[in-house]
Amino acid sequence: MKQFVLLFISYFLCQAINVQENIYDYIKLGKNQVGIMDTIIFDSKYNYEQFGYKGKKPYFIKIWHPIQKKRKNNYLRFKDLFILKQNETLKRIKDSLELIYKKHYIRDYLTDNLENGTENKYGNYSLDNVFDLVEKIDIRSVRMPIKGKSNLPIIIYYNGSQGHPFENFLLAEYFASRGFYFVAASFELQFANMPFGMLPYDRFHSNEYEESLKTVVQFAKSITSSSNIFFIGHSMGAQMGLRTFGQDSTIKGMVSLETSIEFKTDHEQIKEMWPEVYKNIILDKVNYPFPILFCAATGESKPFNFLENVKSPQITYVSTITEFEHNAYLSLFYLRYFLDTSVEQTDKKIIKNRLPIYAKHIETIYNFIEGIMKDKNEVKLKSILIKE
Repeated sequence: MKQFVLLFISYFLCQAINVQENIYDYIKLGKNQVGIMDTIIFDSKYNYEQFGYKGKKPYFIKIWHPIQKKRKNNYLRFKDLFILKQNETLKRIKDSLELIYKKHYIRDYLTDNLENGTENKYGNYSLDNVFDLVEKIDIRSVRMPIKGKSNLPIIIYYNGSQGHPFENFLLAEYFASRGFYFVAASFELQFANMPFGMLPYDRFHSNEYEESLKTVVQFAKSITSSSNIFFIGHSMGAQMGLRTFGQDSTIKGMVSLETSIEFKTDHEQIKEMWPEVYKNIILDKVNYPFPILFCAATGESKPFNFLENVKSPQITYVSTITEFEHNAYLSLFYLRYFLDTSVEQTDKKIIKNRLPIYAKHIETIYNFIEGIMKDKNEVKLKSILIKE
C-alpha cells in the first residue's frame, strides 16, 4: 500500500513565529533525560592503514539513550559531539576526524549565504570565530554509559557523504528522550590519496559500504534484545539503506531523508550516477519487507519519480511546499540561528522559516516508527495541512 503525506507549510506561518532563544523551544523532548556514550568497534572483515595505524577497520560510535532517573550532570555543549572515543592506538585517526568534522561544518553550515550563495559575512566575526561560538551552544545530552543489554527499540543512523555522524543529534535526542537507543557511526574514514570518505578504487565496488553498515547493525543487536530495529539515513546514507536492506527482515522500518534521486527522471542518468540503487530497484526488483518513509522537498503530493518503483508493503511520501534545503533535514543546519544578535546573519530568516518544517519532519518520523511498533501499518496517514 502506498501512502502520501504532504506537509503544507505556509510561508506566513513561518514568518509569524517569534525568535526563540533555545532550539528546544522548537524540538520538544520527551520525559526521559538523554544520555550519550562513545565507544569503538572494529570490523574484522576489512583492514585500515593510515596515520601510523594498521589493523582492523575502526568505527567510532555514538549512542544516545534514555535515562529514566534524572541525573545532576551538566548538559554537554555542541563542541562535545566533535570529541570521539579516546584510544591511544587510534589517536591520530581520531584527531584527524575531529579536524575534518570542524572543517566540513564550517564549509557546509557557515560559509554560504542561504539567500544568494555568496560567502557569508558575519560582521567582525571570522568563520572560525562563529564556529567557536556555535560550539558553546548547550545541548540536552549528558555523559552516561549504558549498562548491560536492554530491550529498548533502536535506530541506526547513516549520515550523508562527508557528513557528521552527529549531524542529526536533535533527532537522536528526540528519540532517546522517548525510550529509544539511537546509534550513529563514523562510516567514513580518510584513506591515503583519496578525498575524505572515499574508498580506494580497488575497494569501491566490493560492497564494503553495505558490509560496514551490517557490522554496525550487528553491534546494535549486541546492546538490545529488541526486534524493533529501524534505519534512518540522509542523502548517501539514505541510499545505503536501499543498497543494504533489500529482502532483509532484520529492519522493521526505514526513513529516507532525501536521497537526491527523488528529483531525477532520466533512468540512464540514475544508472550512471547511482548504479547500486538502480540495480536493486530496477534490475533486481528487490522487495523491501518493511515500511519506508521517503522525505523530499518536491513540492508535490505524489510518488517521487524513480522511487515509485520501490517495492515495499507500505510507502509514505512526505514533501513540503516551502523550499527546504538538502541539509535542512539535519540538526546542524539550525545552530547558528541561536547565536547572539551581535553576530550579523543576513540569511537568518531562512533558517527561521525552516525550523518548524524540520520539527514537523521529526514528529512525522516518530509517528511513522511508533505506528510500526504498534502494528498500525495498515492505517493510512492523513494529509497534514498546517494553517496560520
